[in-house]
Amino acid sequence: MALLDLLHRLVRAAVGSVPTLDLHGLGVREALAETERFLRDAQTHGVRQVRIVYGKGHRSKGGRGVLRKVVPHWFDTDGAPLVTDYSRQPDASGADGGALVWVRRRPAP
Repeated sequence: MALLDLLHRLVRAAVGSVPTLDLHGLGVREALAETERFLRDAQTHGVRQVRIVYGKGHRSKGGRGVLRKVVPHWFDTDGAPLVTDYSRQPDASGADGGALVWVRRRPAP
């Protein structure tokens, strides 16, 4: 493990920081591509938990965001090789706008 990677992990542990990807403003295809890139990078660097923010959809037609439905579905399907589990993160109103995601360990070569 590189010294810089170790320092990043120690800082995150000390301040309780979780790497976060914010998908606000992206279309479905772009959001899923960014999510996959982000999770692959996390997996490569041994990051075990990340946060992905997809929004609640207040600005979307009907008041429910498309990404709020599509991203968790992707975790269960195409993203399964990268994701061991995830937990939607509801606010005080009970609506979720993001999820904590546990990243699957990188397969041995």
